[in-house]
Amino acid sequence: MKHDRRHRAAHKPTKGFSLMELMVAMVLGFIIIGGAISVYLASKRSLTEVEQVATLSENGRFALQLLGYSVRHIGFYGGANPRDIRSDGMGAVAEDCTGDAAAYDTDHSFFAIRATSAVVAGCITDAMPETDVLVLKGVGARPLYDANPEDPTAPRDGVISFPAGEWSAQQAYVIANSESGMLLDGADTPPDVGEGSELALALAWPYRLQIYYIRNGATPTLSRKILAWDVDTESMAIQTEDLVQGVENMRFRFGYDSNDDGEVDTLANVTDITFADAWNQVTSLQVFLLLVSDVSDPSYTNEKTYQLGDISIDEGDSVRRILLHSDVKLRNRRLAWRRGGQ
Repeated sequence: MKHDRRHRAAHKPTKGFSLMELMVAMVLGFIIIGGAISVYLASKRSLTEVEQVATLSENGRFALQLLGYSVRHIGFYGGANPRDIRSDGMGAVAEDCTGDAAAYDTDHSFFAIRATSAVVAGCITDAMPETDVLVLKGVGARPLYDANPEDPTAPRDGVISFPAGEWSAQQAYVIANSESGMLLDGADTPPDVGEGSELALALAWPYRLQIYYIRNGATPTLSRKILAWDVDTESMAIQTEDLVQGVENMRFRFGYDSNDDGEVDTLANVTDITFADAWNQVTSLQVFLLLVSDVSDPSYTNEKTYQLGDISIDEGDSVRRILLHSDVKLRNRRLAWRRGGQ
């Protein structure tokens, strides 16, 4: 009898999970899986935000660096006053700008324009309305000489030829000393810069024109118009360079010295500088760049307000933006600058 009871106990059916237990386990599993998915989606959104902001920041810093470098070097013409530089004899520039922005008008080396439409200065036809346009003129940083300046024994024949092979027929130059200067097409023969000549001891500096603006398109882009050689027309022409994508707006504020004491008296917007020689009293500028991501995020609502100088921007959409600004000191002030018009 005892043996039978032990035998029956050894073969007693194993009891399984009840339906209620299975349902509880499934619910707990769904909760755990849902939590894991939520953590994954939150991490993905966070990573997307970090990547977008990092990209915008990198692009913005590069744009500010470009603008800052260009602004610091404008207005320098090899020591000559811009108004003493002759430009007669220069050939026509294809697609040239108009008014004060004309390529070879060295009297107006620095000024800004508020774009009220797509057309600005005659040479820009795709500007973003209600953004600022900055016109910069001057010379490059590496001049050409008539002889090696580091070799006092080098013969100086008054012919600009050093460094050898660097003179280009596809470049405009400013030939200048401390008293006078001239614009020269590289295809022309350089003037005599020997002792006793009008341009004695003059150097040849590559001439630069840069007009920074926001180009309107599917992706707003910081671009610039430059004076460069056109291989199709075989002449100097105004051409477009796209620099940084995603720059949606650009505004400037100018440090203005109204009483000539060397100190900034007020910060002026483009539209505040209205009289002829006012740009000659600008000593610094603030650059504001608003960059926008090229990808929208349906889970994100941009509720930020961005202050760009004299305007506030509040879009309220699902696109991330970042605002960067920089202060730039002008090194070559008081070089006969004037405000330009469109």
